[in-house]
This record gives sequence, C-alpha cells and structure tokens, in this order.
Amino acid sequence: ERPKHRAVSAPLAKMGTIFRSEKMQLVQMIVQNDAAHAVVEAFGEEGIIEFRDLNHGQPFHKRAFTDEVKRCEDVQRKLAALKHALEADGVAIAEAAKESMSAAELAGVLAEKEEELNHMQMQELMLKKNHNALLEQRHVLELGAGIYAAQAPGSSMSAGGAELEITDFASSTATSMLSYIAGVMPRLSMASFQRVIFRATRGNAAVYSKAIDETLHSYDLKSGETEAVEKDFFMIFVAGDVLKSKISKIATYFDGTLYAYPDMAADKAAMKREVLKRLGESSEILRTTAQMKTAMLTDVGAHFASWNFTICKDKMIYDTFNKFDYDVRRKVFVADAWVPESKVYDVYKTLSAATAKAGVETRPVLNLIETKATPPTHLPVDKMVYGFQALVNTYGTPRYREVNAGAFAVILFPFLFGIMFGDLGHGTLLMLFGLSMIRNEASFEGKKLDDLVEMCYGGRYVIFLNGCFGMYVGLIYNEAFACPMSIWGSGYDWDKETIIHPPIFGVEPAWHHATNKISFFNSFKMKISIIVGVLQMTFGIFLSLLNHLEYRNYKKVVFQFLPELGFFGSIFGYLIFLIFYKWSVPWVELGKPAPSLLTTLINMFMSPGAVALPENAELLLFQGQADVEAVLILVALVCVPLLLFPIPFLESCEHEAALKKKLAYKALEGGSAHEEAAVHEEGEHEFSFGDAFVHQAIHTIEFV
Repeated sequence: ERPKHRAVSAPLAKMGTIFRSEKMQLVQMIVQNDAAHAVVEAFGEEGIIEFRDLNHGQPFHKRAFTDEVKRCEDVQRKLAALKHALEADGVAIAEAAKESMSAAELAGVLAEKEEELNHMQMQELMLKKNHNALLEQRHVLELGAGIYAAQAPGSSMSAGGAELEITDFASSTATSMLSYIAGVMPRLSMASFQRVIFRATRGNAAVYSKAIDETLHSYDLKSGETEAVEKDFFMIFVAGDVLKSKISKIATYFDGTLYAYPDMAADKAAMKREVLKRLGESSEILRTTAQMKTAMLTDVGAHFASWNFTICKDKMIYDTFNKFDYDVRRKVFVADAWVPESKVYDVYKTLSAATAKAGVETRPVLNLIETKATPPTHLPVDKMVYGFQALVNTYGTPRYREVNAGAFAVILFPFLFGIMFGDLGHGTLLMLFGLSMIRNEASFEGKKLDDLVEMCYGGRYVIFLNGCFGMYVGLIYNEAFACPMSIWGSGYDWDKETIIHPPIFGVEPAWHHATNKISFFNSFKMKISIIVGVLQMTFGIFLSLLNHLEYRNYKKVVFQFLPELGFFGSIFGYLIFLIFYKWSVPWVELGKPAPSLLTTLINMFMSPGAVALPENAELLLFQGQADVEAVLILVALVCVPLLLFPIPFLESCEHEAALKKKLAYKALEGGSAHEEAAVHEEGEHEFSFGDAFVHQAIHTIEFV
C-alpha cells in the first residue's frame, strides 16, 4: 500500500507540551538540486524537522556525497592540528565571527596554513636542537677543563681505585698513544654505560663524569616530540684508536653525544668564544621564529571559530544529503522528514524562502504523507526542564505520545531528594550554589568546561530545586547543619514531661534531646519514605493508564492496569494503611506495645490467618485483620496470572484478524490467496507470539 499524500494549506495543530510528545507529521519535499544546499542550511538553522534516511542499509562509501564528507573530515583534521598548535602556544581562540567563505575556499586556506605551520614547526625544532647542541658543547668545554687539566702529563689519574701514572720519564710515544673522548649522556644511562665500558676495555679506560646542572632537551625531528632530560658530562681516557672507536660506538648506543675537545688551551678558548657567539645568534633567531609563529597562530585564532563552524555545518549538510533520494532524470531531490503538526506551515514557508534565495524559480513541492511508521519523540524543553529531562532520558526516552516522566520529575525528584537530604543549612548552601550558576549563565554558556563544571552547569536548576526542597524538609525535621533547632518553639514541657500542644510546624524539637532519638527518627523517616515511594509508584501506574487510553489499547487497561493496581494496592497499599492506623492508635494509653509492621507483613504471607490465634494476640492491630489479609492475598494471587496470560493471547488473536483482513483485500484486488500474506506496512514488525509472551513475562516478573 502506497503512502497517501495531501496538500499543505494552514497550521494543523496546537503546540505540544512537555507532558506528552507533540503530534508529528511525515512530509515529503521535492526540490531542484540547485536549491538543496540552501534548503538544508535553512532547516538546520530553524531546527524544526528531522530528516529520515531514505538510503537506510546502503553502505557509506556507496552514497552520493561520500567524497564531500571525506573532504570535510580532512579539513576538520587540519583544523584539529591547528587547534593543537594554538593550545600549545597559549593563543586564545576568538569568538565566532560569520565569514562568507565556502568549504572549497576554506580547504585551500587551511592547506596553506597547515603547510606554513609545519614548515615553521620543523624550522623551530631544528633551531632548538641546534641550540641544545651548542649548550651541550659549552658544558663540555667548561666541565672538561678541570678533568683534562688534572690528567695532564706528570699527574696521575685513577679509575675505579687503580692509578695510571704518567710521569716525565714516560716516552713521548706512550703519551701520544693516550686518547680521550668527551660528550654528554642521559643521567639514567650513565651507570650502565660505565659498566659496559669497563667490560669492553677490560679496565683499560679511565671514565670521569660530572652532573650538568642545567636541564637539557631531547628533540625528535620525525615525531616532533620534545623531552626534558637530565644529562651528565663524561670524559674517557683510553690507549689506542681501536678502543676509542669501540667506546664511541657504545656511547652512541646509550644515546650519548660526542663533542670536540681541543688539546691546546688557545684552541679551547677560541672554540668557547665561537660557541658563545653562536648561542647568542641562535637565541635571537629562536626569538624571531617564535614571534613569526605566534603572529601566524594569532591570525588563525582570530578566524578559527568561524572556520570550524563553516566546515562543521557543511559536513552536516552533506551527511544530510546522503539521506536523500535523487531523481537524476528530473534533477530533483526527494526528502522525507518528521515535522511537528503545528510547524508544517512554517516548514512550507521556510522551504519556499530557501528555494527563492537559491535563485530557483520552480516552486518546491511539500506533501503530507499518511503512514503507520512510529514518529520520533519531540519534547519542547527549556533550560529549566533540560536537566530533569536529561536525567529521565538516562533511563529511556519516552515513546511517541507517551506520558513524559520528566514533566513530573521537575517536582518529584527534588522532593524525594529533600526527604533524603533534609537539612536547612546544607540545603541553603546547595540552593545558593545552584542560584549562583543560574545568575552567571552568561559566563558559562558557550565556553569549554571541564566534566565536573559542565555537569553542574547542565543541572543548575536541578541543584537549585534540590536545595530549596532540602531547606523545606529541613524545616520539617528542625535540623540545620545536622544540629537540632527550634524555630517554631516546642510544645513539650520538660518539667512535667507532658505535651502541652502539638508542634506548630514539623517534628517536635524535643525529640532531638530524647534518649531514643535515633530509633524514633529512623522509624519516622523510613515510614515517610515508604509512604512517599508507594504513592509515587501508584502515581506511575495511573500514568500508564493515560498511555493505554492514548494508544486506545483497552486490553491493557483491563489486563495490565487493573491487575497492577490490585496487586500493588493489596500489599503496599495495605502497608500504608497499617502505618497510618498504627500512628492513630494511642498504644501507651491502651497499655500494650505497638505491633511491628514488618512482622505483620511477613506473617501475612508466611502464616495467613495466624494473627487471629489467641497466642498471637499481641500481633493483632484491629478486629477482622485476618479476614482482610486473606482477601488481599487472594486478590494479589489472582492479579498475577491476569497480568501474565491474557495480553499475549489477545494480541495473537488481533494479529490473526488483521491478517485475514489483508487476505480479503488482496483477493478483491485480484491477487492470489496463496501469495505471502505477511506484507507489512512501513513501521510494522512481524508478530511473534513467543516474543510477545516473553515480553509480558518479563514485565510481570519486574513488576511483581
């Protein structure tokens, strides 16, 4: 069966509320290809429709605008690299400014900026590496002077406790055979390096090292990473070129860097002057390079927000294009979208305006489609309700036209929190914290926040109302900062140990000074929690009745709502009755202890009727209790099978009836009766009795 179409003439429905999803209408747009970009952009700015994917099941790489989406993703990658550079250099990103630049032009600009940035970063990294090498050379010349002077001919040098004597009687040949190596090495590798040298030279090398006070760096030109490293200077004296070559290779293996160290004092002084001169020049070049890089990044930061907005918008537009169906012959695109019924006429006006803006003279076509597909849920929430709705959505988004629990969570959640929190002082602090975030929304909106601050800001109204209800219940509990208070005065006379009058508001302050304070408040708060919890669950059952009536599912009214209400009321409704009855009876005046409600409820199921026996007289709350409990148990037992069995069988019968009706229509149209009958309309699913029964069994188990 094909979808039915009808024309658009005027607004069709009233605005929805947060209580229930707005009524949605499926529309079909037929617009020329030249106006596609303008139409999608206009609807994206309005935010009043949700496009359907007409190419569902088709792989991404086979869709029409895959290349455009990938091009946008490549531009986003370049933007991410630029943003990383901005954050690394501490350059602020300016507020978004609208720029008339297309995605293609932006791709060219970003390619130039990325190439320029990469060139600057590579040049800067090479300059820093060269500057670091000059620093290491300076330390080698400065620290090596003391070691080399001490080991001049005529002095002795020791290595590991042994002494190598170089005297005036030594031959010139022996002295000329003594070589040395100087360099720097990471401090963590120095000990291992010395052990390997000792073994490689069999103790025929003298190794000296000194710590370098200045923190040096290690630069990787391939990855661009920079690491601060603590290094030591080393100088090794060894006899022979063979050992010198071997030690040089070992030093390189341990990430050591070898540097020249002249023999003559004049050469050393000249080299030091040259190194200091080049260090000064290197510092100036680094400063100039950093200024040029900062100037370039500042220009990028001034346009970054606008560029990012432009490319994100284009990517979303092309992603939306991939959901459309294109008629190549007529050069038009066909798009289906869900629209609130109250906004259908606005959609038509927006579509016409966008088409005219694109310079297309042909009028667009907007058809209203009748379908059995389930529409999406649309709940118009504001900034106050947003936090509560997000809290509800973590448990599940309401179905289409289902009563929205978020509407009631705005009050019920803070109220339950107040019962748990219940402190005037702490509630005031919580309320002030939420109020401060509400009053300073402008300083938080649109800013990048860390996870904790973002969570608090999103739930600022939740925090505010939680604090208000915490204050209110704290007044009832007569507590502030966990300390008792007596704002309304006490109605208890401590001298006479009698009650003069009931408390004006809340709990009697005298209970805070009683010896059984803890047991009283634990019992009181537990019973209050039970009462509020049962009332809230009963309220939820009645909300399900509204859902059944909205969907016209009357079988669930009889075989789900009524059994749930009967089962829940026969147990927990009876428990609430017992709580109020126990509170209303003056047990002290009657001279008997108050029976335990927990024991009463357990005995109701474990020992039905036992409360009427003479030996259990102390458990009796009222006359006829055993008969009442027997009836309630019977009601609860009857409700369970009524909740479990009828609905799956009724759904099976409804499915068979609908199937026969389809076969009858098919026969009238001239189709074969033996053809496949299970032809489902859009949005329908094949019925399975097993799935229906399992679903109802799960619901019954969860409820019971």
